[in-house]
Amino acid sequence: MQFPLNIFVAVVISAIHVLVCFALRLPSKYKKQFHIYSVAVNLIFIVFLLGFSIFFKTSLPTQGINIYYNGLATLYFLLFIPLGVVLILLFKKLIMNADIYLIFLKYVIIIGAIVILTGIFVLGYALFILTFYGFGP
Repeated sequence: MQFPLNIFVAVVISAIHVLVCFALRLPSKYKKQFHIYSVAVNLIFIVFLLGFSIFFKTSLPTQGINIYYNGLATLYFLLFIPLGVVLILLFKKLIMNADIYLIFLKYVIIIGAIVILTGIFVLGYALFILTFYGFGP
């Protein structure tokens, strides 16, 4: 595992995540909490990777690998599941306010968006873990 590269990738992912979170047009009631949450989780993510890069340099690579994998998985869900839920809710609000006469069609569009976003998040999980955990055995 090449940790300096992983930390660079983590900073890029965190920057994109924070930019997306701050660009969302949330109601003012939830905007501040969501911004604080996104910044806090991204800082935890970067500190986690920095801490484990130092840990792996001073110990055997096989020690703590289970904690590393579980930490990455947890941080993925903490980063992207709330973002996905917010995106789905904003899309639902957009579709429900649209001038579509068939109510059934509105629900078909929303369900289709949920299925597509779920697929993206499942694929994203695999790519996220492989990026930081390693592509080799």
